[in-house]
Amino acid sequence: MKTFGTLRRMLARNLEYNPEKIALIEGDRQYSFKDFAKRTYSIGNALLGLGLKKGERVAVLSRNSIESAESYFSIPNAGLVLVMLNFRLAAPELLAILADARVSAIMVNEEFLGTLEGIKSSLHFVRHYIYIGGKGNTPEGWRHYEIMAEQSSCLEPAVEIAEDDLAALMYTSGTTGLPKGCMATHRNFYHIGRSLNVEMRTNGNDVGIIACPLFHATGEVVLMNDMYGGATSVVMPQWEPEEFMRCVDKYRVTTGMLATPMLLFLTDHPKVGDYDLSSMKNIFFAGAPVTPVIFKKAIERFGNVFVHLFGTTETVGQATILRLEEVAEALAQGRTDILGSCGRSFADMESVVVDENDNPVLPGVVGEIKVRGLGTVLGYWNKEDETGKDFRNGWYYSLDLCRVDERGFIYVVDRKKDMIITGGENVYPAEVESVLYRHPAVRQAAVIGTSDKKWGEALTAIIVKKENALVSEEDIRSFCKKEIAGYKVPRKVFFVESLPMSASGKLLKFRLRAQFSKASSGNGNET
Repeated sequence: MKTFGTLRRMLARNLEYNPEKIALIEGDRQYSFKDFAKRTYSIGNALLGLGLKKGERVAVLSRNSIESAESYFSIPNAGLVLVMLNFRLAAPELLAILADARVSAIMVNEEFLGTLEGIKSSLHFVRHYIYIGGKGNTPEGWRHYEIMAEQSSCLEPAVEIAEDDLAALMYTSGTTGLPKGCMATHRNFYHIGRSLNVEMRTNGNDVGIIACPLFHATGEVVLMNDMYGGATSVVMPQWEPEEFMRCVDKYRVTTGMLATPMLLFLTDHPKVGDYDLSSMKNIFFAGAPVTPVIFKKAIERFGNVFVHLFGTTETVGQATILRLEEVAEALAQGRTDILGSCGRSFADMESVVVDENDNPVLPGVVGEIKVRGLGTVLGYWNKEDETGKDFRNGWYYSLDLCRVDERGFIYVVDRKKDMIITGGENVYPAEVESVLYRHPAVRQAAVIGTSDKKWGEALTAIIVKKENALVSEEDIRSFCKKEIAGYKVPRKVFFVESLPMSASGKLLKFRLRAQFSKASSGNGNET
C-alpha cells in the first residue's frame, strides 16, 4: 500500500519547512501552516469521534472560506470523503447530490442554513449537522464547527491513508445535464499540487489567490498548488473583479486561477488602472474555450502573465498547458494563432486528439481529446454505465472536440454535444463565437442550434452588448458574412442582459437551448 502521495503528506511538507509561515488569509483572519494543520487534525478527529467510519461522506455547504479550505484536508486525512457542494444550486439540486453521495454528516455555513433546513426532512441518511458561524446562533441539535475543533485532539488522526483512497466526490458543473460525482483520490490531489509546482515554479515566496469556487476544480487547484509549494493563499469568498484587484495589490499576489469569462471582466474593468497589479506572474485560466481577442487584450494590458490550461473535473484539474515562454516565442514570430491554443500535455498527463477509430488525428483535423495520467479520477460515483463509456482502457474521453497544429499544439474547437448540423454542414459554435467577439459592440456571445424545418438546425446567436452599444441583428449578420462562410452566419440573433454561467465560468448552453427553442421559432430581436 502506497502512502506517500497523499494530502496528509502535503501537510507534513509545510510542517517541516514552513510551520510559522502564513498559510491562509481570509479577511481579518489568518492561520500559519502549523495552526492550519492542527485545526484540520482536530476537525478530522472530531468527525471520527462522532462515530464516522473510513469511507463515509461528509458534505460542506459554504462559500470560499478558511473552513472550506480546511475541509480539503480535515475530512480526507481522517479517511473520510469530502463532498464540497455548489452553494449556488437550488434546494432540490442540493438534495439530489446529497442523496446520491449518501452523506453521513454535513457542515453548513450560517448563510445557507435556511436552504438546508428546507430539505432537512428528506435527509434521513444524514446523522450529524455541523454549524459554521457565530457560536450563539447554533441551531438546536447541531454541533458547532469551532467547538468541535477546540475540544478534539490536534494530533494526526489514527487512520491509515493510502494514495488510492477516495478523498472527495467532485460533482461536475452540469453543463450538459445532471452533475456527476467524480471519484478523486489522495494521489489525484497530490499530483495537482506537485505538477502545478513543476509547471508554475511555485515556491514559498509566492502568494496565491483563490478567486474561483472551492467546490470546483478551478478553486481547488490553486489551494493544492499553494499548499504543496508552501505559498500563502488569499481566500476570496466570491468573485468580484475590484476586490480581486484590491487583494492582488495589498498582498502582492503572484499566482492564482481565473475562469475564462473572469479574465474578460478583469481586462475590461473601468478601475483596472487604479491598482498595482504588477506582482502577477503566473495567473492561469481555463473553463471555456478562449478567444484570441480576449487573450491578446489581456496580454496587452497586464503583460505575458496568463497561462492557458485545459482540464476537466474528471482530471481534477489540468490536462494541457500553454506555457508563457511558448506564447512569448510565438508572438515574437508573429504567430498570433497560438492565442487560441490550450497548449500541450500537462506534467504527468498525456493528452491525445483522436478520430472515431481512436487513431491520432493529422494536423488540422478535428477529433476528440482523450486524457490519461496521475490526475485522472477513478470514475463516476454510482454510475457504472457512464464510467464505462467515458473511461476506457486507462483513458478519459472528454467529449471535447479539438484539433492539433503541425507543432503539436492543441486547440479546443467545441464540445461534441454542442456541434451544430445545419443544412448538412457541421458548424462549431466556438468558431462563430470567436468572430462575434471581434465585433466592437459585443461583450459576450453564445451560439446554439435551434430546431428549424428547413435547415434541421438554425445557427442562433445570443449576445450581451457592451454598455450603450447600438447594434441590430442585421449588423451582426453583415459583420459575420465578411468573416466566415455563409452557412456559419447566425440565422437568428437575440440580445440579452446576461448569459447563464456555471460557477466555474462555463456557459450553460442547455439552458439557452431550453429558453430559445420556442423563441427562435420567430425572428431574432433588435434593441
